[in-house]
Amino acid sequence: MIRLAKSHLDIGLFTTDINSHHDFWSGPVGLELDHELKFNQEITQHRYDAHGSVIKVNQHKGVLTNVSPSGFSQLTIAKDISDPQMLKHPGGDSVELVPHGTRGVVGIGITISTTNINALMNFYVEIMGFDYINDTTVKCGDTILFITEGQSGRHVDSFIGPNFRYLTVQIFDADEECNLVAAKGGNVVQAPVTIGEIARYGFVTDPDGNWIEISARASLTGIVPKPD
Repeated sequence: MIRLAKSHLDIGLFTTDINSHHDFWSGPVGLELDHELKFNQEITQHRYDAHGSVIKVNQHKGVLTNVSPSGFSQLTIAKDISDPQMLKHPGGDSVELVPHGTRGVVGIGITISTTNINALMNFYVEIMGFDYINDTTVKCGDTILFITEGQSGRHVDSFIGPNFRYLTVQIFDADEECNLVAAKGGNVVQAPVTIGEIARYGFVTDPDGNWIEISARASLTGIVPKPD
């Protein structure tokens, strides 16, 4: 089983229209902007808190390549409401607000569409070490992943692209976890690297090519990441 540094998955997206996204996430969705993190001259990450999960809205100042959509087709967020509400963020992805506990969601849920449910279930349970709930549902901490029949993600050279692009799982040792994924037959597409004293992280992809960040963040682990 994967050793979690926090019991919530994060989800990241990219946009060139940060103002519309800020209005959306802080308005109808009702999330608070925790802080911003500038990675380089092109990317600034705006981090919105959702019950401990981070909605990572990455502002891209260059031109976003129009790559194929990922399989991360919908984000579900638990909220103090009586009836579900279906919204779309400015890029067009679905964002569902539901009463707490709906379909087991107490924080966030993420829907992953695919043409091969069995392959994705095997990956997330056997290789990633997430908890099996039923034949189309897994759980990591308190985050629910719903695996549904639909258009699969595609293998792409970079996780940077429009809309929902990647998940983040926070663990204690990025090198160890990436090595474990590789040993089980998973695909490590970016070996771990260190960003200052903030985190050490790598990326793996699921069988459909959806990107998953394996991150050891110092603020969660209490361990300053080793330099490259």
